[in-house]
Amino acid sequence: MATNYFAHCWGVFEGGGVRAAAHAGAFAAAKSAGVTFGRVAGTSGGSIVAALVAAGATPQFLTEELGQLDFASLLSSPSEARTVFTKLPIKWRWARRISSGAPRKILDLATYSGLHDSERLEAWVEDRLQKLVQSRRTPGTVGPVTFSELSIPLHVVATDLSTRRPRVWSCEETPHESVAHAVRCSCSIPFFFQPISHGSSLLVDGGVLSNLPAFAFSNLGGLSGSRSVLSRVLAFRLVEDANSVRPPKDLAEFGAALAGAAIDGATHIQSQLQPHVHTIRIPTGTVRSTDFSGVDTAVRTKLYLAGRQAVRQFIDEERLTARSNPAAVAYRGFDEKMLLLVQELLACGQSFFAVGRSTYWLDFIFPSLLAAARRGIQISVITSRYSDLNEQRRQWLLGELGAEVVVLEGPLPFDGFAFDIDEARSSAVLTASDRSQQGASDFEHERVRLYTRNSDPVLLDLLTEKLKPHWRKRAVEVRALPYSQCADIKLFGLLRKLRMYSDAKLRMTDVDVCDDVLVLQQAVKEFKVLQIRTHMRDLENHGVDYFSLTEIDLPGGHGSIVTPPVLERVGDRLILIDGNTRFFHCLASGIAKVRAVVVEGVEEKLPASDPRPLSTLKLVSATTTFRNMYSDADRSLVRRIDEAAHPFPH
Repeated sequence: MATNYFAHCWGVFEGGGVRAAAHAGAFAAAKSAGVTFGRVAGTSGGSIVAALVAAGATPQFLTEELGQLDFASLLSSPSEARTVFTKLPIKWRWARRISSGAPRKILDLATYSGLHDSERLEAWVEDRLQKLVQSRRTPGTVGPVTFSELSIPLHVVATDLSTRRPRVWSCEETPHESVAHAVRCSCSIPFFFQPISHGSSLLVDGGVLSNLPAFAFSNLGGLSGSRSVLSRVLAFRLVEDANSVRPPKDLAEFGAALAGAAIDGATHIQSQLQPHVHTIRIPTGTVRSTDFSGVDTAVRTKLYLAGRQAVRQFIDEERLTARSNPAAVAYRGFDEKMLLLVQELLACGQSFFAVGRSTYWLDFIFPSLLAAARRGIQISVITSRYSDLNEQRRQWLLGELGAEVVVLEGPLPFDGFAFDIDEARSSAVLTASDRSQQGASDFEHERVRLYTRNSDPVLLDLLTEKLKPHWRKRAVEVRALPYSQCADIKLFGLLRKLRMYSDAKLRMTDVDVCDDVLVLQQAVKEFKVLQIRTHMRDLENHGVDYFSLTEIDLPGGHGSIVTPPVLERVGDRLILIDGNTRFFHCLASGIAKVRAVVVEGVEEKLPASDPRPLSTLKLVSATTTFRNMYSDADRSLVRRIDEAAHPFPH
């Protein structure tokens, strides 16, 4: 199970009180499928999960902590010092001493404005946050963990009764405030917990106004990289069994039922108003948010498995969800076009067409095209006559993969890519230049549009008619294109053709995947991450070790080396030069070591300044320029590793 459409997104965890164990199962399944969250948000019980995820919790950590948690231990008697009521009849105080059961609960509400104090909940969250951020904190730092210390930007939502509006904490708005205290405010279920006085605010559970707070991301339009996930938000909802609803026994249960109806109704309306939010519904049976004493190990396990299964089912059907309204997302620039190309190629089952003046795209999506060729996809390329050696090399390589290359002298049918034409699942990615801005380049501003059979059948029929004169449908023919071992000396000989490495010492060795490895890039691109995952699965399917040095045997007798990561030793530091995406994938997947080329004795400067720890690499989906990927980069110093490792045998 692996996601092709939500490898990079923002995550929203719905409030659900003690049902948070279901979120732990959902998070574990999402991570296993390759989902990476760029930001997270949560309300109530969902804010606990979101906060721990933002602090760097692994699925194992989250599962263990929530699985071992005795929710009843988080409850304490209400505190008179924290009541929000200013005038209390003395007779109520006396009545409390002699009452019990439901009458006592009603009097507690009237006296203390809640049945329980939430101080222990805050302490529990703070303790877990401290464990997660301890290794990243500056020595000597004390005090509560703040939003600025989290690995992933976090948004926590509560309800402010004073302003009648949501109160939102985030690293942008409240960088120095306590995360655990914000979570406590967000979890203060009305009637069950006492409200929290916070300055001039009176705060209760965020679910009163927004139990699925995807709206928290709507204010990010002015932030750098706000398009990074291309409007993809995964929302994890906790759905109670409707058949479990029963009439309330007393005033306390009536108040809880009324609050629940308001929360669920508001959540439903909000989800309908946010078109880019993709909802994963997790059935939680008869468990209620406030069943603090009724959630034992068996119930927690059941909730965990329900969350895991819901995510797996969603991933199995994700293409229908992700492509339900392709026009809702405006794609722009080269990286976003490559992402669409890779995603559609991974789902392609019969035929692939590439139409354009150049085949430049091949160098960027070669692993995906190789996988398509191995599946027997019919690959057709319509292009213009090549004008340089690079274009000649790419057209030769396409031929080696079994592609049919048609060179036209006149105008081309269109500019873009088409998939499975004449099939019910057909789609197309078309592009057009956008010169509306002075100095605009196609790399950044080229307009890109995805069309599917469901949304644009007429256009896809038109494209099919334009392609038919250059194409004859044939049966799927699986191609071997096997892997074989490659000698170190062969790769080293090619790399030494780079002027930087002509006199350097090169060796293959195992490198630990940790922050001892420094990176020059600030981010890796989603379309490359998808391809690394595809490549790793392909190696596994062929019984090849992930990190052995291999090459692909092409039909013409030549081989194409699978380039390993390349690092340079500078003093006592290892600087990652090529292979950022592979190291990023390994770090996210818990792979401890990578087989790589380490180069020593390089005299030329690094191509960029300010090396930083491997864990600082971020994932981006939106088109990102070279300048934005590096600090003070010098293109003349870039080591063109792939170009050296894949010479054209002309």
